Amino acid sequence: MEGVTWLLATIGIALILAKIGDSIIERFELPGVLGELIMGMILGNLVYFGYVAPQYLPIVSGAGYESVLNQIAEFLAKLGIIFLLFLGALDTDIEQLKKTGLTATVSTVLGVFVPLVLGWWALMARGYPSREAFAGGVLLTATSIGLTVRVMMDLGVLRSEVGAASLSASVMDDFLGIALVIFAVGSGDLLGLSLKIVAFFFITGVLGWYFIDHYIRFAERLHVENGILGMAIGMMFLFAALAEGWFAAAIEGAFMMGLILSKLPEGKRMMEDVRAIGYGLLIPLFFVHTGAMLNLRVFEHGDAITLAAVLSVIAVVGKIVGRGFGAWITAWGRGREFLFTRENFWMSLQMGIGSVPRTEVALVDLMVAIHGGAIPSSDAPKFIAATLIFITVSVLITPPLLEWAFKAEIEKAKAEKAAQKVGRIQETKER
Repeated sequence: MEGVTWLLATIGIALILAKIGDSIIERFELPGVLGELIMGMILGNLVYFGYVAPQYLPIVSGAGYESVLNQIAEFLAKLGIIFLLFLGALDTDIEQLKKTGLTATVSTVLGVFVPLVLGWWALMARGYPSREAFAGGVLLTATSIGLTVRVMMDLGVLRSEVGAASLSASVMDDFLGIALVIFAVGSGDLLGLSLKIVAFFFITGVLGWYFIDHYIRFAERLHVENGILGMAIGMMFLFAALAEGWFAAAIEGAFMMGLILSKLPEGKRMMEDVRAIGYGLLIPLFFVHTGAMLNLRVFEHGDAITLAAVLSVIAVVGKIVGRGFGAWITAWGRGREFLFTRENFWMSLQMGIGSVPRTEVALVDLMVAIHGGAIPSSDAPKFIAATLIFITVSVLITPPLLEWAFKAEIEKAKAEKAAQKVGRIQETKER
């Protein structure tokens, strides 16, 4: 029972520090999620540098930290990203999603292709065999959808054209990343994966879309407190279980459930309840846990730093150029006359910056590549350290970059809120 005591204490410390970090960072007019990541990094490195024994602070996970308590902490963090994607989808404007479908698709393909090819070429130029270099390129393809969604929600731009396109593009990113790592390793069944993806979207997207009304009406007839909320979250977990079982991507199931619920008034009404559960407990735990993955000891490895410098530059530039150019050439569906406008360039740059962060997906792809033999065991320590470094860089630079990219939209929203507040004050005085 002593282990449970330390786990509960760790959760409490993580939540308190997350909110303190939020508050401190927001005073510098930066997204609060950066504070949660930094607090997580501090907690994690207390363990990595040996100041606190891992059993007393079970916030880290991975090789060497595989106790039951660490696995529970990792599971709670996973619930956080599941709720974040569910909430993000609930807050999505379906019409914006339809409107930006072509832009999202083209930018996804180029956003995967450009860093993949650049990484492959750069590693081959440094003397790595073609198969190993290709596996290294695959590590650069997947975007951390959780961080992008959280920052865009905090900035109030998730419902914009860029926000909707970034959300759907990041979901497609995950599926392409899964297919690429299977191809790189040379194991697994791409045809079987394709069939599962089609079946998944048929079950969740088509059947779910048409039967969700009947399901919500059934939940209403139960006449129990928060019945609709409980039934919706229950179905969200079933969707997540289906996606996790088929392609180890529970967040895609949560996203699909949120998306089909977003068309109903009940879906919009439950947002505040879901937000309270998410932001009050699970979502901060996810970002503290993500920060705790960033082991600063990796900077002690000279060879890894050189490799990480190459991967980091390609990871950032490749995504911005690839996804940004993909969005730019579509002109956001507004025709050729919009192509060379400043607005098209700026929206496409925002789209590219939103694809910069990498976290758990890159680590999963790396482990699959190592265990599958695409990256030999002799190079595995160097690649692990380099991957952790470029993940750290991408995670820490994304929130301020997004804040900068959406500065005009943020200022406009602030001005509108100020005008509304003045209007309400004037109405009160007139009464």
